[in-house]
Amino acid sequence: MIEAVLCFLVWGFVLHGMWRGYRRAQRIDRYVLITWIIFISLGVVFTLRIKAVQPFIDAYFHDYPVTFLVSLLAVVAATAAYSLSLKWLVQRSPDVYRLRWFHLRLIQAAPGIAGLLLLLMTTHIAGFVSSFRLEYMMKWLVEGYGLLQSALVFVPINRAMFRQEQVFPMRVKHLATLVLTATFAISAAFSVVFIPPIILSGHPNQWPYFIPRGLIAAFCLVIILVPHRWLTLLLLPSRLRRYARLAALENHIEQLVPIRREALAWSQALDPEAMEMAIYVTVINILDHYRRVDLGDPRGCELVAQIDALWPDCAGYDDLVEGLCRIKL
Repeated sequence: MIEAVLCFLVWGFVLHGMWRGYRRAQRIDRYVLITWIIFISLGVVFTLRIKAVQPFIDAYFHDYPVTFLVSLLAVVAATAAYSLSLKWLVQRSPDVYRLRWFHLRLIQAAPGIAGLLLLLMTTHIAGFVSSFRLEYMMKWLVEGYGLLQSALVFVPINRAMFRQEQVFPMRVKHLATLVLTATFAISAAFSVVFIPPIILSGHPNQWPYFIPRGLIAAFCLVIILVPHRWLTLLLLPSRLRRYARLAALENHIEQLVPIRREALAWSQALDPEAMEMAIYVTVINILDHYRRVDLGDPRGCELVAQIDALWPDCAGYDDLVEGLCRIKL
């Protein structure tokens, strides 16, 4: 049931993201196309991995593991497409990450991996390989390819992009992508190590499935696909805390010198952009009036000294805001 719910969520966000992206761009270029291939392939994987779906489809193909084969082909397609998109990205941003020689080789290997999967299915249909060993042999092949891609390409590039990104919603999305690729790498490593004994002995074990990759991947994909403005809501608690501290400081200054303050409406408190503007206005009001405080007043003298002490240590606006929030009243 959980798998089905996550599958519907993933498909909902995929289709919504495709529609929204096309509406904004009004054209389909290679970047849009490769992104669609990635997310549609992942949606196919989640759909075909639902236990109730597999026997229903396989029954139309004489119970051959067609759904398993198609899901693995979709994994290969998504892996190669994502690797290709990262290749274009690092070519455009060499200051973030330098393109490695093996990156292109791994992309070029994808058709060969797909061909080997089809060859293995052919040997099963011909009666040379049992269904049990076929599935594990195909899984081992795809997991090995995924391990190379994720360990050598996906994790290093996404780690570099996460460190480089400064915008909060994009940092969250990069973090989700990094978690997704790292999970893929770890689970693929488990499969590469523990599947060969299964193939040789004919007895299954749970070690290749030790990492709950499906649930983690679905959760990360939902985060990656949600609109940016939804993620900014995560900042509301910290922004409300900032505003409360700054408003208290502004009120303290108002008790020492006459100033004009702007009240915060309840509707603004639930709007991240309005809250950011309210914080900015409050900071400007504080900086415009704190120097008017009478230094003969001990309270005012201490307050001015605390604010003046911030300037050498505040390299930017965010540092200044945090410094003002730490002022002792």
